[in-house]
Amino acid sequence: MAAMADNTAPTAGHHGWTTPLALILAVLAFATTGGVFWYMQMRMQDLEVQLARRIGQFDTSSQEARAAAKEARASIENVVARIAALESRALESQNQQLALEAVYQDLARSQDERLLVDIEQTLLLADQQLQMAANVRAALLGLDAAEQRLARMNKPQFERLREAIGRDAARLKLLPAADVAGINTRLDALLRSTDQLQLEIEPEAAARPAQVAAAAAEAGWMARLGREAWSEIKQLVRIRRLDNPNVELLTPTQTYFLRENLKLRLLSARLAVLQRDEATFRADIAAAREWIARYFRRSDAVSQTMDKDLKAMAAMPVALQNADLRDSLKVLRSLAKGDH
Repeated sequence: MAAMADNTAPTAGHHGWTTPLALILAVLAFATTGGVFWYMQMRMQDLEVQLARRIGQFDTSSQEARAAAKEARASIENVVARIAALESRALESQNQQLALEAVYQDLARSQDERLLVDIEQTLLLADQQLQMAANVRAALLGLDAAEQRLARMNKPQFERLREAIGRDAARLKLLPAADVAGINTRLDALLRSTDQLQLEIEPEAAARPAQVAAAAAEAGWMARLGREAWSEIKQLVRIRRLDNPNVELLTPTQTYFLRENLKLRLLSARLAVLQRDEATFRADIAAAREWIARYFRRSDAVSQTMDKDLKAMAAMPVALQNADLRDSLKVLRSLAKGDH
């Protein structure tokens, strides 16, 4: 019993100091826990404050971002609207440009067509001057006017036409020029001299009756009467020597028509010169020479002069060879058909 009493005594002492220590530890643990809890509370409050501040900042930033996004959206919509307006204007401008180009092409095409029509009329008039009147100078003036007009236009599609006009002009300048004015002047002189030609059957001394009349005026009336009677008797019968036995005897009416026909031949030759009809001109000149040699006195100075002039004119050139504008007209018609 004593031993059991001894063993319980230390246990009671051990429990005596352990309990306060446990209490102290418990208090320390509670205090630590409280401190930690307070620290955590404070920390949580700080975090809440920071979080609230940051949330506030985020809200502000978000509002600003929304405002900026709204402004950006409005700006984008404005830009899109402007772009759409610009695209519409660009499309309208493009359509107007296409329309203007079409109008310009139509105007240019019509202008080119009008130019070709005018040039064709000029070339046709120049060709008519060559064919009908053989007027090389007028034709060259027409070609020069057409070439200058094409030069002012300065379009590449008309270069072939300008070259063709230049070739035709150069060819016309090399043609032998007929002396139309000189031939007409000589034919006019021959026409005036036709009435002065003496027929082969006419007497050579045409002035004898005038001399007889002058001598009769000086004599008395009896002598004058005798001379006049004798003159009338001699007029009844004429005996003449003819060098050409084939001469034809013509009545006064036939003589008149002979001179008029000779004039008509000379006039026909003059017209043939103006028309550059060389065959007709030479035929009329040859007929006039034949009539002068056949019916008129060969020893007469007027007949000799006319025959000499006619012979000289028969050797003169009248017609123009290759006087046309075939190259220019050919190129112009190909351009009118659209062959560039």
